[in-house]
Amino acid sequence: MSDVRASHHRRRTASVALLASVMAVHATAGPAVAGESDAPATGSAVRDGEPASVSSATLTMRDGTRIAADVYVPASAGPHPLIVMPGAWWSMPQDVLLDDKRQLAGAGYVVVAYDPRGLRRSGGAIDMAGPLDVADVSDVITWALARTPADGRRIGLYSSSYGAAVSLNAAAHDARVTAVAALCPWTDLFDSFVRNGTYAGTLATFQAAIGALNGRMSPRTRQAFADLESGGDRAGVRSWALERSPRAQVDALNARRTPVFMAGERSDPLVPAGQTGRLLDRLEGPKQLWMSPGGHGDSSSREAALLQPRNPVRSQAKRWLDRFLLGRPNGADRLAPLMLRPRNANRLETYPSWSALERSPLDVPVRTSPGERSPRLLAGLDSPADSGPFPVAGLVDSLGLPPATAAPLLLPPLAGVWRSAPLSAPWALRGSPRLRTRVTSTADRGTFVAYLYDVDGLGTARLISHAPYTFTGVAAGTPFAVDMPLPATAWDVARGHRLALVVDGGDHRYTSVSPLGSAMTFSAADTHVSVPSRTG
Repeated sequence: MSDVRASHHRRRTASVALLASVMAVHATAGPAVAGESDAPATGSAVRDGEPASVSSATLTMRDGTRIAADVYVPASAGPHPLIVMPGAWWSMPQDVLLDDKRQLAGAGYVVVAYDPRGLRRSGGAIDMAGPLDVADVSDVITWALARTPADGRRIGLYSSSYGAAVSLNAAAHDARVTAVAALCPWTDLFDSFVRNGTYAGTLATFQAAIGALNGRMSPRTRQAFADLESGGDRAGVRSWALERSPRAQVDALNARRTPVFMAGERSDPLVPAGQTGRLLDRLEGPKQLWMSPGGHGDSSSREAALLQPRNPVRSQAKRWLDRFLLGRPNGADRLAPLMLRPRNANRLETYPSWSALERSPLDVPVRTSPGERSPRLLAGLDSPADSGPFPVAGLVDSLGLPPATAAPLLLPPLAGVWRSAPLSAPWALRGSPRLRTRVTSTADRGTFVAYLYDVDGLGTARLISHAPYTFTGVAAGTPFAVDMPLPATAWDVARGHRLALVVDGGDHRYTSVSPLGSAMTFSAADTHVSVPSRTG
């Protein structure tokens, strides 16, 4: 590990450990699995509008692992449609689906919500949405059909984050599943942790720390995280991650045309914008994706519900389940496949597909400052350009405060800057920006980060999108071409503003492989930016 990488690792580990410790104080982790019976134990009394019974149960999976579950049963006689809800990676006081369980049971569903294996109250070890988690969903369904008034012809899966990925993978393997509502799922696990060859170290360390606080990782899961950090056995990690990625399950979902509802966020550090959209376009059954401003899960969290009592994402997820499990002709499936809220505009836009956003990209003429030659950057050093504080940048962005900096501070040797002319008309950026450039490095490896900014007349630069890039095994001193996409955006640029491309040597979210003392030069003449956009 280079000195720079070691320094990044120490800072990242210290900050994430502190944050994880604070979160642990507030986490609702719950006790270890207790009791030996698979029968539900009746719980609290029922108030108006709540289900007739709320109970806890310990379910034994086919491999003997004991899973802790909460069971919600409607007051009326069955059979009732069944909703199974695998839990998220961590359980915080805002437990994003707590109210949904009671509301769904009050609406006529049997609900079985459980802690996935290895997490919180359940036994076993974390399988990271792998084959064991998939088998657990089927076992929970079988248990519910045998011990509750659930209808085996109407079965839905509903969860967020980790549980949403589990749900999509399980729906592909269990023909009994009628519909899925998956909020902020990853669809490509490897892509979540490795971006353009760059290890998203802060995110991975954070996930590992929360996993350790909330549960117990399996040896294979621990090894995968270790290989990601060290850069070892990337091929093995790819294979392990693919088995846990919904994108690998599309053929099975399409074979049964399983109705799939998904939600995602523009500034999600775990699921880069565009990942879920690419899955959407491959699905052939009833499908819908809502993309909103914010970070991971912000659009459907309890905080969002407090800010928006009629939260559209949560409401639409329930309407989707009502449509396909209760058979209600409520029009949920008649909306456009892609429902999108721009990051800096208060409106809802509709599109027939994700690919519709990426059509007709515009080449943006950008240039360096007059008299400035091709920028030469000191590798491994940060600049005032930044992705925003992890992990709260997305939540702050959803409140209308995107990561920002002052354009005059962005100067070599810390940053290279290319600017467009002031826009003569407003632009609506919709899709994945793309950077093409030519780089010459004094070392055979290195990492840089590209940022796309909206710069106003006062020089305030607001972040539109960003992505890292890592190269290895190049010949020092020999130029090489770079062609890299940035995560998709939905951002309106005002008339008179400029677009600015900024490159620098690092960002606190990513692990740099640049040796200390090395430098990178970016060809001014060979640097081009394209953005899918509409003008006027």
